[in-house]
Amino acid sequence: MTKISKVLEIENCNKDDLIKALYTPGLWEKITPVQKIEVEFIAPNVMHSKIHDQIKVVNVPIEMETEIVLSDKGEEAGKGHLIELNIRNNEQIQKFEGRLRIKSLSATKSKVGVFIDTIIFTNDFIKLLGGAADLTFQLKITDMMNRLKSFCKSRSLNEFLHNT
Repeated sequence: MTKISKVLEIENCNKDDLIKALYTPGLWEKITPVQKIEVEFIAPNVMHSKIHDQIKVVNVPIEMETEIVLSDKGEEAGKGHLIELNIRNNEQIQKFEGRLRIKSLSATKSKVGVFIDTIIFTNDFIKLLGGAADLTFQLKITDMMNRLKSFCKSRSLNEFLHNT
């Protein structure tokens, strides 16, 4: 597995509002690049999702159910806000270690980074996707970040904060 990192500077994206929005289903439903996703928080920091998608690289349908644990580690001086990401209860992923870092550049601009250090897929998932598993995951992360940037360019994160 290749390490994955994607960092973007996002306008109209207040760091504190983004951190709050991360804990709402609406944000994930809006930015996740899949055909269909259902999201609910089963604990304040545990997101349960059901995903239905078509992997275009190999034309394979994917159905995945997972829980993502967001462990808020707080602010680190000069580095921004750190949230560790872990996946559990997923039949396609054996091990996952990642983190999200959000740094305020101004009141309305943030630098957002996603860093995936480890992702180990199950043998069945690798067989299904072949060598495209890493590439597919990398493309999904890039697309998700671009969707967040595009959303913030035309709309406000407050949409998610007032529905909680």
